[in-house]
Amino acid sequence: MNSMRDSRTTVGIFMTFLSGIRGGADVTAMWLIRALCTQYNVTLVTTSRFDLGFFNKFAGTQVEPHQFHIRRIPLLPTPQSFPMSALQEPIFQRAARACASDFDICLSAMNPKDLGVSAVHFVSDFEWLPETDRPAQSINGAAHRQNVSLPRRLYHKLSTRIQDPSGRDLLRDDVLVSNSEWVAASLRTMGIESPVIYPPVPWASQERDWNTRRKDFVWFGRIAPQKKVEEAINIVAGLRKAGFDCSIHIAGTAVDKGYLRVIRDLAARMGGWVVLHGPVYGEDKTAFLAQFRYALHTRADEPFGITLVELMKAGCIPFAPNSCGSAEILNHPAVLYASEDQAVAKIRELFSDPGLSQSVRASLKQRADYFSTATFSESVVSLVSNLLEEAPSKAGVHFSQP
Repeated sequence: MNSMRDSRTTVGIFMTFLSGIRGGADVTAMWLIRALCTQYNVTLVTTSRFDLGFFNKFAGTQVEPHQFHIRRIPLLPTPQSFPMSALQEPIFQRAARACASDFDICLSAMNPKDLGVSAVHFVSDFEWLPETDRPAQSINGAAHRQNVSLPRRLYHKLSTRIQDPSGRDLLRDDVLVSNSEWVAASLRTMGIESPVIYPPVPWASQERDWNTRRKDFVWFGRIAPQKKVEEAINIVAGLRKAGFDCSIHIAGTAVDKGYLRVIRDLAARMGGWVVLHGPVYGEDKTAFLAQFRYALHTRADEPFGITLVELMKAGCIPFAPNSCGSAEILNHPAVLYASEDQAVAKIRELFSDPGLSQSVRASLKQRADYFSTATFSESVVSLVSNLLEEAPSKAGVHFSQP
């Protein structure tokens, strides 16, 4: 976007897709640009057609067109209903290698990419690993491996065949940055030490008195099977069966249209206490979430959940599975559950104890402060600055030759 000559140190930020439906990874990519563009000559390398206005609103950034460049790599033509991401990724990586050496330092905004040069990789999940190597509790982990169909296995085998690896050992030679302590601990079991930089969670504070909020639940995020929206509906159904008059409001972008039909059908069967909303962004999202006292976040295998932090920053009390990133973010036993029945029991306990409710709200407010855009930006600038100061022979950073 910026065509003027720039003599500053060059930074390449590599992100295969920016779609607005990946949530945390898209936000991270935008805040990497925002954090680095004032000090460095930044280029975003991607396949996506880039609507800066939309992504500024989506990520809460204020990046101007003149502050960075875009280098677009063409996509493999595919039907919109089947983007073939597993094939697009290795094709992108092969094309990205042709330009990676143009930059003084390369950053991958979403998981390791074989760029042919040393790089910094922001790890958001473990989908980049072969399924047999993933931590048992991770996304598409052990429990899911038995359900992979033969066509899907062949599809992923084809994507592996066309990767054409550069021969570099990314896990040992590069810098992997974890988005949670849970991810860092999982990498440590593989013999990899990884610093933790929590993802940026932008939030325009909108104070709303607790007593004026609805005594209902909100579920917010991508509407996709792995998010287990039906579990949230079941939990509220359990509360209603126990005599609590509460509803659940579900808002977000539908990634899987078939799954959205399933949720719509379930909502219709349940009645008017399940309310479906479309996606909301920016200030509309802030105002929407601030209406509610309580929230449900039902994905059990998430390395880090930006949506969960947004719910905390909105002043809600979210309940979530006691595993992976959710447990690390909330860090309070009163709002973590191991089953739907336990979730109902813990919510009933909190409903009946105003002192516990007040204590939990205070704890969550303090926890939410850990996950700020300022902390992320400062950590990223410090990391890049330190790597650039190291000798060119050090792993984790590529220096162009003079």
